[in-house]
Parts: sequence; structure tokens; C-alpha cells
Amino acid sequence: MKKRLNRIAPLLMFALLVQATWAHAESCEETLKKVETLYNKTVDSCGPDPASDCSGLMIRGTHRADPAKGQKWDVWNPSPTAIEKGTFAASYMRADGISYEDPGMSTQNGYLIAPIDLVRDPETPVHVYCAFPNDAWTDFRNDRGCGNNKNTTQTEAVCQAMAPPILSPNAWVAHFTRFSNDKKQDQLQCGFNMRNPMSSKDRVDAFRNFMGARKVINSREFQTQTELRLGNPKDDELPILAFFVSDQRGLNDAMANQRDYKAKTGKDRNIVKIDFPRTPTSKATFSCVKTTQPPTQQFCDKYIESSTWVQRPDPVLGPNTWSLSVVPTACGRAIKDDQTDRMFAELYNKHKNDEQWRQYSVNGGSLRRQMVCHLAATFDDRPARNKPEWNLEPARPYVDQATAVAKDCNPY
Repeated sequence: MKKRLNRIAPLLMFALLVQATWAHAESCEETLKKVETLYNKTVDSCGPDPASDCSGLMIRGTHRADPAKGQKWDVWNPSPTAIEKGTFAASYMRADGISYEDPGMSTQNGYLIAPIDLVRDPETPVHVYCAFPNDAWTDFRNDRGCGNNKNTTQTEAVCQAMAPPILSPNAWVAHFTRFSNDKKQDQLQCGFNMRNPMSSKDRVDAFRNFMGARKVINSREFQTQTELRLGNPKDDELPILAFFVSDQRGLNDAMANQRDYKAKTGKDRNIVKIDFPRTPTSKATFSCVKTTQPPTQQFCDKYIESSTWVQRPDPVLGPNTWSLSVVPTACGRAIKDDQTDRMFAELYNKHKNDEQWRQYSVNGGSLRRQMVCHLAATFDDRPARNKPEWNLEPARPYVDQATAVAKDCNPY
């Protein structure tokens, strides 16, 4: 949903400040200020839009994949269940009596999702589909995780579609309390629908009802988190505000997630420690986690300055042998073994469809071997990588590296 251009002036100023702050890799102190501001902002709405757009914290506890078990995923991307449903789950916490004692999921780390008003181009915000005042076992519900729970004999719907409709905090609490002695009470609750087509007013009211209902049950349900279903982002495009830890046990995983997120997206995100409230009436506190990550590996923007086909005489291959005359960039000449694949990929993508290349494809990795040889060999006590041009002939046979070096990178 696009923001209305007539959003009140303070919110416009807030958005401009956010954009200015994220124009650089912000300090942890800057991130911390955003987190504390969101947590302590206790508005009923964000102008014409729901309070979730500019206040409170959307929190998701996470577990890293274990390669030893054959697992492979990034915590910020949709899980298989989320892909199936089109939504993923997070909780919502705020300073005015919407609280819980830990992030859930039997974990001590995760991330905070940037609300819509803090998301700037080219990032894409995620939208709240529905909001449950208590953890609602939404992985077992249909309708994008917002509807009927398959574990119950009754039929649940979004609150607005219940019979009769549940349209206020008191009505929700009355319905929830009916099942106080049922061990499936949480699964029998309804969630407030937040999806289009709904007017802005209806969405504001829905989230206000969610918050109001949670405040009523907060003391009793303090050990249980709230639950939102959010629309899935595209891979590697979730707008993360910060990673978090709730105690020291989660730090290594949080640092690994921070490192992986930077490698995948190019974005720096800080780690914040959340000390969750100890009682229903106390508040969470936040602090910076200072981490020292290993230096990020630097790759060349460009490995090849130029590469052109020329015909040259060769005593064995013949008088008009096709040769690819390659001029590496300064960065390309300085690479180590871990970047040879990237360098060759640049060369391959430029020339793979050339007739000269395709004619000798039977020689497999011959051109790559000659290229790598120039990075390893020494001619007349001078590194071959410093030659002005590297002449690579696709007609040459593929040989092992030792043979190529022994033949001055010109094997027969």
C-alpha cells in the first residue's frame, strides 16, 4: 500500500531523517536510537495508517541452518512453510503494555524488521496481513496463516468475518476467555485482518483492536508472544532494522547472520541487545553490541581491461593461429587463487559465443589453464602476470598446471 502524500508533517520529517541516516553505514548508536524511538512511540495510528507502520518493534527469533544436518537457509529469507503460505510470522512489542519475557522460538537471537515508515527506496516494505494478540499457531492456519486452524474442531476466521464479527478489544477478549479451560485456547482465537481490500480506517481500527486486546490479557499471557503474519519479501530483500541478541548464548549466531547478510546484500546492520521485560508492567531495555567482524573479502570491479582476437604465427599450431590477446586490469593482475574463477567467468561471458572460442571447445579448460598459468609462472625471473598482454590460444590442449608452467604457459 502506497503512503498518502498528505501524511502529516512530523511523519514526513521522520522519514526524511531516516533516509539521511541510512545514506551511510550507520553506527550502532544510531540504530539504537531508532529502536528505542519505535519501542517508546505509543500512537494509535500513523496518520491515516496503522500504528504498525511507525511504532513498536516487529521481532522474529531465528535459528541458523546446521550444515551437518544437511540444512541450508538464510534466516532472513522465507522458510518452506512461509513460501507455502505466502506469509511469515513475527511478534510485536511496544512500551505501553504489549510485552513478553523472551523472543520465543527457544532462541536468543533474531532480527528486527523495519516498519513501513523506515523503509527507503530501493528496499521494499513488508505488510501486516493479520494480527493475533497471542501466539496463534499460525503455521497450522489457512488463509495465509490468518484463518482456520486445522488442529481445532471449530472453524476460525479472521475476527471481522466471525459470526458475529469481532470488532473491538472487549469482543475479542470475551471470545478468547470462552476457551480459558481449553488447552487449545490460543489456536481457537481469531486474528484481526489487515489486508486489502480494506480502507485505511479499517486497517487502523484492526491494529488498534489487536493492541487493545493484548493490553487486556498481557499480565496473564506475559509468557507468550503476540503474533503477526507478514507478507513474504523477495529473497535477500527483507528490510532488516537490526539483528538482536537476548543473552550471550545468541551472540555467535547473531554475528554469523550479520556477516552473511552483509555478504548477500551488501548492507551493514548492527546488533542490538534486547533485555526483555521481567514483569508484565516493566519495560524492555536496549543496548549496543560491539562486534569486530573479519575484514570483508574485496573483489575486483573488473578483471579484464580488454580482450581481442588476433591471428599470430605459431611454430606448431600454424601461421594463422587464433589468439585471444588479454590485457588484465591492475586489480586482475594482483588476484590470488580464490578469484581466478571470477576472472575467467568475465572472460567466458564476453567470448563464449565467439566462433574462435567455440571451435576448440573440445579442449575444455585449456584457456582457463593458460590464464591461471600467467598468474603463477615466472618468465626470465619476471612474473608472467606482469606481461603487458596475455596471449591465450584455444587450440592448445588442456594440461595440468605444472606442465603449463614448465611450458611457459604455451603447452602443446
